Amino acid sequence: MSTIIAHTFLTHNRRPSKSVSGMLLCAILSDTLNLLGPTTTEWDRLMVAVLAEIAEVDDIQLLASQQFKAKSKELATMSAPALVNGDQKTFSFDASGFQGDIGFAVVETTDDDAILSRVDQLLPEMVACKKEKNLQCIFLAVVNIVKLHSNLLLCGPTEHALASKAFGGNVTMDGALMDLGGRVSRKKDYIPTITSAIKNGWKKPRDLGRGLSMVDVTQLGKLEVDPNDPHGNVTRVGSVLDSPDMKGKRTCEAAEKESEEKKDDDVEDEPITI
Repeated sequence: MSTIIAHTFLTHNRRPSKSVSGMLLCAILSDTLNLLGPTTTEWDRLMVAVLAEIAEVDDIQLLASQQFKAKSKELATMSAPALVNGDQKTFSFDASGFQGDIGFAVVETTDDDAILSRVDQLLPEMVACKKEKNLQCIFLAVVNIVKLHSNLLLCGPTEHALASKAFGGNVTMDGALMDLGGRVSRKKDYIPTITSAIKNGWKKPRDLGRGLSMVDVTQLGKLEVDPNDPHGNVTRVGSVLDSPDMKGKRTCEAAEKESEEKKDDDVEDEPITI
């Protein structure tokens, strides 16, 4: 969008001010991951060159580096609800094997370890968001914008099954984290791959354990502004997902174990025919 705005200025023979040029330049660098992302176009590169001259920016690489560091520093102070909902988009599907909405959130940072260290906060919030928005699946991709590498958080067995079919990446953290390698763009990498898997017949496997999704939406508490937080962050209070009893159900592997136990119980309960 910023590239289009900058181009519109030029096609109308209007020179944007230094401050406006600076804002547009920063926006393009952010959106294109410093012109290294898969969505980058030649128009992006051209407008960056023009805007940098008008804004009197001598070192574009330094500007991008400082911008990304500032963004990452702010992300470190954000609450789990803010991270899950901040850059989330919803995509609707109506295929033969799958119907419904999928939420896909992205967090771009120079310090992905700082975000991934908060998995215990992020997974329950993803489930809460999924329940409140009536989503069939929800994903959160954590993108390292320096290394151009990403990881995908999986909050339940349905997400695990779909991601395994679509991406097939290595899974760690008891099934809660999938390595997506060099995939960094929701528009170019994530959604097209998920769409392809669904259109090719993926359907939710039967007898999946439910994990945290078994809770009722009325048990999710509510979002409130933390009065003690200097940043005014919104946090979730009173959610059953934060209780100690739910911690053992927070991983996909725990849900899979639950599913296997259910299958064993069903087999034991079947009448024996002689």
